[in-house]
Amino acid sequence: MHQDGTFYAALPLNLQNDQFDPDGPKRLYQRGLELDLVALAQAAAAWAAETGAAGDFTLSAALHRFDGSNVDEPVRLVVSESAFQHGPAMPLPETPAQTTGDLAAIVTDKREAVVVAFALASDLLADMGAHQPHVLTLEGDILTDRLNDGFRHQLRDWGA
Repeated sequence: MHQDGTFYAALPLNLQNDQFDPDGPKRLYQRGLELDLVALAQAAAAWAAETGAAGDFTLSAALHRFDGSNVDEPVRLVVSESAFQHGPAMPLPETPAQTTGDLAAIVTDKREAVVVAFALASDLLADMGAHQPHVLTLEGDILTDRLNDGFRHQLRDWGA
């Protein structure tokens, strides 16, 4: 974080071995990635507002491997731990996703952070063969009925 409002954060990707195919590609859980993007959009906006920034701001998101694997090694996108919807095995996208958001709107309306995260997730996931985010909507909703009890409990006040 910098005094000029710029923000940088890195979260580890939830890459896991496939229990049914230990020699196959690792799994990347889409639901967790989407929710992480919401949290990062909110954190970036809060920091920018704290430093006195105003207006539109640009958010970029990129997926990188730091597990010692080859950058081009494919991963399999999985909607959630309990779903049987699996995407094709593909390398992580090379191109970062980027979108612009209204800083004041994101700081004052949590749904705006979802809209921004939806745009980032849509771009990243499309490069991995997914048609759209699983739990985020373009209207700014989080589809809590698609979450397991642990996630639902953490987001119980989302609609309030």
